[in-house]
Amino acid sequence: MTQPKLSDKPSDEFLVKVNDFIEMANRIERRHDSAHAQMAFLYAFSRYGAYHYFNTVKADTPEEREAYVGYLGGAVVHLLRQNFQQMRGPADAGGPAEE
Repeated sequence: MTQPKLSDKPSDEFLVKVNDFIEMANRIERRHDSAHAQMAFLYAFSRYGAYHYFNTVKADTPEEREAYVGYLGGAVVHLLRQNFQQMRGPADAGGPAEE
């Protein structure tokens, strides 16, 4: 499976769409809660991921599916860690202070 490369400099359109998605999540959270918003986005992400896979894969095999799942899972982990760092900085390795 050929893995796409993420750009270091996303397009303006990319950033507009990211903000649109975040605004949508905030609206869902106001109506329900953040867990509801997160599940809606995760489901939509996985649904579109499957759609993208079937439209781009050359040979749909169990190995190709697992390679794609591994790639997407790794990308999510990487991006989530980046967002933790950007939003709050490094985590306190010691955890909560004990009294």
